[in-house]
Amino acid sequence: MKNSVFNQFEKSLYEALSNGDHIRVGQQIIIAVSGGKDSMTLLYSMCRIADGLNLKINAVHINHHLRDNSNNDQILMEKFCKQLKINFTLDHLNPATKLKGESPEAWARNHRYASLERIRKEIGADWIFTAHHGNDQIETILFHLSQGTGISGLRGIHDNQGHILRPMLCFSRSDIDQYAAEMNIPWVDDSSNLDESIPRNNLRHNVIKPWERSNPDLVSAFHEISEHAKDANEALQFAANLLIPDIIKQKNDNLFSLDEEQLRAIPPLLRTILLRELIGTTEPWRRFTHNGLRTFVTNAKIGQIYRLPNNWQLLKDRRQFILNKTKVKQKKPIVVYPNIKVNNGDFMFIWKTDIRLESVSDNRDTELIDANKINCQTLTLRPWLPGDRFHPFGMIGTKKISDYLIDEKVDLFSKENQWVLLDGGEIIWLCGHRISDEVKITDKSTYYAKLIFKH
Repeated sequence: MKNSVFNQFEKSLYEALSNGDHIRVGQQIIIAVSGGKDSMTLLYSMCRIADGLNLKINAVHINHHLRDNSNNDQILMEKFCKQLKINFTLDHLNPATKLKGESPEAWARNHRYASLERIRKEIGADWIFTAHHGNDQIETILFHLSQGTGISGLRGIHDNQGHILRPMLCFSRSDIDQYAAEMNIPWVDDSSNLDESIPRNNLRHNVIKPWERSNPDLVSAFHEISEHAKDANEALQFAANLLIPDIIKQKNDNLFSLDEEQLRAIPPLLRTILLRELIGTTEPWRRFTHNGLRTFVTNAKIGQIYRLPNNWQLLKDRRQFILNKTKVKQKKPIVVYPNIKVNNGDFMFIWKTDIRLESVSDNRDTELIDANKINCQTLTLRPWLPGDRFHPFGMIGTKKISDYLIDEKVDLFSKENQWVLLDGGEIIWLCGHRISDEVKITDKSTYYAKLIFKH
């Protein structure tokens, strides 16, 4: 669709994109279109200004199949895109994949963005455009305020996030209504938008609409709130990142050992920002997370754990705090064979045979043993269990693994991820710590094996 004369709505959208830092000449974009008025307006207006920006437009519709009439949205989209002469891609979601207790809105949002990102990669697009507008921003900020999310929540909807751009945040609901009517844009209304039991709908109908009637500049006012909150949050992030190198005592994948004294000395809000930076989350935390974290850092006893969003947890461990992301552990034993590497995504193990005698290494990830003392043709790896005992190398008699780990001052997270190697029913290696005295090398040893276990 070519056009040389823009109306005011199109001019504003064109200027916002051409003056921004993200769009480049010749880029390809996806427009996520639901069939509702907002996304249809974005699609139509972008088609009007695309030539001026030298952009290639692709429309993508995700059918969530949450409503009986959802196929009507799909039919409308196919017809409209054919009329506009632009590429149209359709994808489907399966509501049966929704987890028990998961809200339909959260399920739809997460899977919709995952589908959009997959399609973006498949067609080689640079950006995904969504039709969030200024009134959506007001809803989001008020919703975050009701949850007590603090400064990060006052930022509201991000104008850009990864490969997602939201170019209509500066437009109000009334701007979109006026443009859609002027251009005779077809659209379908989602009946769920009238359900006031949904918190956002309640805010929209009972708070924002009456407020906007008495204050026509409400959208621009909340836009300024969002910008000020973004500036404040960026300042806190900057300060947090300056502190991070001094606070981290040790780092290993998704595990951070943090200096207790320094972490406690940081003001609570900055401490929260620092932890969010380490975790890498962009979602604001609710009030109870902030307050609970403040109490935990101040009063936690050794061994206590505070659960954070997205499967992260904070452990009080002696003179440090340990921040760690929980993993789904392999519960079933793993049978291992000579000279065949095992890699389960959490660790790598290999049992090498026909090894020459080597000098003893300080690296506990690798051990040499007397191969003639192995009784079975296969060995077994499994997580350690309460009550497990073994005969530690150089010690007299057996010792409970739980006691051994306590004596070694192994933190709780590492204990949860501790594996043992068994020959039949006997533990011959507490992996990464000590072999059993039963398989040690002596002057009479003639045949050797090497065991390697690396996280």
